Amino acid sequence: MNLDATLDSAEEARFLSKMGGLVKRLARSGGALARFSQRELELVLVLYYKLLKADPDGAGGLVSRQQLTTVLDTAFGITDTATVRRIHAALDGGTSAHVTPETWARLVALFVRGSLEERIRHCYAVYDTQRDGLIRRDQLMVLLRGCVRQEEGVEEAVKDLVDIVTTRLDLDRDGAISFEDFRQSVLQEPLLLECLGQALPDRRHVEAFAMTFLVSREV
Repeated sequence: MNLDATLDSAEEARFLSKMGGLVKRLARSGGALARFSQRELELVLVLYYKLLKADPDGAGGLVSRQQLTTVLDTAFGITDTATVRRIHAALDGGTSAHVTPETWARLVALFVRGSLEERIRHCYAVYDTQRDGLIRRDQLMVLLRGCVRQEEGVEEAVKDLVDIVTTRLDLDRDGAISFEDFRQSVLQEPLLLECLGQALPDRRHVEAFAMTFLVSREV
């Protein structure tokens, strides 16, 4: 059975030659990736391979951040540009204009099969825009501004929301939200996972992606 109907046998053989070693390495890496079968990992990387084919002039044989932006929009329903930018930065610290096959596989695995612990780490990385392990009030103002309707008095409303969130998440009352503050808050109340803004696709998009692109399996 072919991995993808759009690949002929020769091209599929080239794909397996190119990605076969990575598939085996990812299967042994643990975490969300270990919850994929080998065939599912191959299918995830076929998607990456097809993205490369769609942009043959891409630098270094890697998927561009712009291509990933399109996938986050069309496949996962993440359309807000600020959210997409933060997810990009959380992948590798925002240091590259491209996305490696391994990073792509880890992102899909997180979205589709990630545990609560893995999702907590991802969400915190998305919100920790300064990359220093602390989320301070000025960062909260930026993160939460999108949660308030843009009308007169918006700044006061955002400040009030920041006060509420800080009271709920800053467990040690040091004026900043550490990873452990965030983790313990979410473990106590999982609904707080995305309280600082979207960082994950909704379940409807995850299920649609899995049914369309992966081997049939409950997500």
